[in-house]
Amino acid sequence: MIYDNGPMLEKKKHGKYSFWSNMLYHLQNLFRWEPGIFWLSILWPVAAFIGNFAGNLLPSVIVEGLTQGWRMETALLRILLLVIVMLIGNTTCYVASNLVSLGNNTYRTHYARPFAQKKMRVDYDILESEQFQNNANAAYTAIFHGRGLTSLIEILPDVFYCAMPLLFYGVLLARVRWWIPLLALVSSVISMGLLKFARGKHSQSYPVQEAISKRLSYLTETSMEPAGGKDIRMYHMADWLLKKYEDSLNQMNREYAKVHNWYTLTGTGQVLVDLVRNGLIYGYLLMIAAAGEISLSEFVLYFGLLNSFSGYFTYGSGQALFLGVCSNVLSSMREFFEAKEHRNEGENLPLEEVERWIDGGLTLELRNVSFTYPGQEKPVISHINLTIKLGEKLALIGLNGAGKTTLVKLLCGFYQPTEGEILVNGLPLEKIERRQYYSLLSVLFQDYTILPGTVEENIASTYHPDKARMERALSESDFGTVLSKLSHKEESFLVKEVYDDAVDFSGGEKQRLLLARALYKDAKLLILDEPTAALDPIAENEIYLKYGELGEGKTSVFISHRLSSTRFCARIILLENGRIAEEGTHESLMEAGGRYAELFEMQSRYYREQAREEKRRRMMGD
Repeated sequence: MIYDNGPMLEKKKHGKYSFWSNMLYHLQNLFRWEPGIFWLSILWPVAAFIGNFAGNLLPSVIVEGLTQGWRMETALLRILLLVIVMLIGNTTCYVASNLVSLGNNTYRTHYARPFAQKKMRVDYDILESEQFQNNANAAYTAIFHGRGLTSLIEILPDVFYCAMPLLFYGVLLARVRWWIPLLALVSSVISMGLLKFARGKHSQSYPVQEAISKRLSYLTETSMEPAGGKDIRMYHMADWLLKKYEDSLNQMNREYAKVHNWYTLTGTGQVLVDLVRNGLIYGYLLMIAAAGEISLSEFVLYFGLLNSFSGYFTYGSGQALFLGVCSNVLSSMREFFEAKEHRNEGENLPLEEVERWIDGGLTLELRNVSFTYPGQEKPVISHINLTIKLGEKLALIGLNGAGKTTLVKLLCGFYQPTEGEILVNGLPLEKIERRQYYSLLSVLFQDYTILPGTVEENIASTYHPDKARMERALSESDFGTVLSKLSHKEESFLVKEVYDDAVDFSGGEKQRLLLARALYKDAKLLILDEPTAALDPIAENEIYLKYGELGEGKTSVFISHRLSSTRFCARIILLENGRIAEEGTHESLMEAGGRYAELFEMQSRYYREQAREEKRRRMMGD
């Protein structure tokens, strides 16, 4: 399509990297990662230029031979030499340029690994930040879906390919009259201006097209998914949805028609400009040829050079414009790759000192800790003072929205307090390198992750696990009984979306898998952030008790909105509105008759009613 990428060409971005810096960055990476493609990118434009110039010389040589009365052998020899040069140049260009095109995907993959590496290494609060996410999305689009990155590997040689004949042919044409290449340049500039005008109109239409496209995409996805399919059939929505879909398609076609009309209009203008240019220059060349100022063979040569000159300028200018888009793409990627990974870089505790803690336990202290999310005014956690002692089993409980998960992220070092500080064994947490600190923790999150790989890999997070540790983790978590029923045991694959023969587990089985993962790591601090929230209260209670038994000698923090699941803990902290509302054992809190006792009784009554209703349904079913 003639106006392909029109809106993209008009998009402007002012990054901290200059155009030339980005081009140098690309060439350095290309030379380092794919030196063969780098040299082929230089070879094919040179070969193409040689082949093209030989092609322009050929008609001139034939005419000169006919007018000068060359001997047949002389004429054939010169023609044959030019044909051989053309053949070698064009063949080399074709083969080399195709090899460069094939290298597009290979070149792209070199950026994919550092992209994934960057997202996995940055501190969690940096990962969540809006600026980092915007840069990450731009980089992801550039690497995996955009045309700017992979187009660059072809467009830059294209510009080089056009620049050589423009310079050389311009000098040859200027020898006839200085104004001939100038007029050709002016006409090409006008043609490019007309094309840019049409692309501007295309850009103005792009937001409308994008809005229609989103609507069409939503209608398509909704009508195809089973969840939407039930409502469509139940409420006879099919005709209504099809009408909306048809109306959106018609609106999109009208927008496309407007854009197409602008390109048609500017295309007509370009044809008229070419006619005027060709009429003036070709007319003048005919006039001076008739006057004997140039020979017939020179006329033929200049005629061919002029066609090539105008074509190279128009094509090369379009490619050069797109280099601006490619530069914007590289700027987005470089900003992402060079973003700061750790908020406390250069201020870390020596690794040797952290390693001394591995054989001991952990004591955590929160001193007047508050936390407010960026862009919000009200703190989620407010003035928390709490000490989690060595080997203690502590419960953090509260209703949804009390601030439990945010407090867990603070304990994990994912967030840094906006007020106050967290001490680990008496040392400020911000002084400890995050990866060192993570080695001391095992955390089971509510939104846990099962990765596409074997069971063994999901537990050990490595290709080569310690067999003795693996057996102990499977035995203590009771997950070994689950694996014994599988034909491939620990080598069974997980995640059916990736592996067709993958196995799937129930909610309780997945919890035991996560327990095995935590036990394999054998960390000194165990945190459970409501990983069993999707299970029924009885199943959750059983799993929490199991975690409690296996956490002997470790510092353990249990988070739940179900108060009955954490009764076994030595200390219970009730959070409300980001503050510590009550603290004590289950027995002392119940005797106090405060908020904890009130919530516990409410939940107990609710679960008893649920149990009676379930019993009634079973009896009626029987």
